[in-house]
Amino acid sequence: MQIFLAFFMTQIGKNIKKLRNTRGLSQQAFAELFGLSRGNISSYEEMRAEPRIETILQIAKYFGIPVQEFIEKELSVNDLLHYNTHLVLEAGKLKTAGSLTEIPYLSAAFIPDYLIRYRDEEFVNQLPRIVLPTHSPFRQIALEVANEEVLPAEIQINQGDLLVCEEVRRENAHRLTDRLGISIGTDNELRYGIYREKGKKIILCLNEWIHYPFHIEDEKTQYWVLKGVYRQRK
Repeated sequence: MQIFLAFFMTQIGKNIKKLRNTRGLSQQAFAELFGLSRGNISSYEEMRAEPRIETILQIAKYFGIPVQEFIEKELSVNDLLHYNTHLVLEAGKLKTAGSLTEIPYLSAAFIPDYLIRYRDEEFVNQLPRIVLPTHSPFRQIALEVANEEVLPAEIQINQGDLLVCEEVRRENAHRLTDRLGISIGTDNELRYGIYREKGKKIILCLNEWIHYPFHIEDEKTQYWVLKGVYRQRK
């Protein structure tokens, strides 16, 4: 048993670090879940030490990861999102495509940085990726809902759900009406709303009183439209 663990243990540190980042946990927060110190987690991730088998079992059980996979396999972000959280695909909104697509994944922990650096291609390219059965000629992004209270009341989406969004361009702007949208601008704010037609214009409506402008020609503002949802099963 000791030989088995020593051979495969190199995956543990990588998986702990990826698991932390996927769930938006600091080393300290992760350590406190299992009665460890931040130094312990740092040493595991940097391959300077190996967790005790009891710790491995604790972590695997807590996150619902099969122990053998946690030890032997270098898990992807896509793998980790499907352990324990029971995210369920709404097939009616996100149809299976002919091939899988790798798109940037914004966990709640990455959203504040993205709001500041969304125009920095190097930063965006370094974001974690998630592989989904979705295809589009436009850019896509997977966004974790950090706070359901900022969403339009009519939208039944909860904290922790994953929104798969498509960037709005002139070529697809005619398909926006009555769909959930997101705007990100130079004020570093993330705004949700429903795209509505008002006269000959489109606006983003949070509710009856709060509306945001929609200017497709504004290159400094990103507009996204919901394509599909992965929901957390209660």
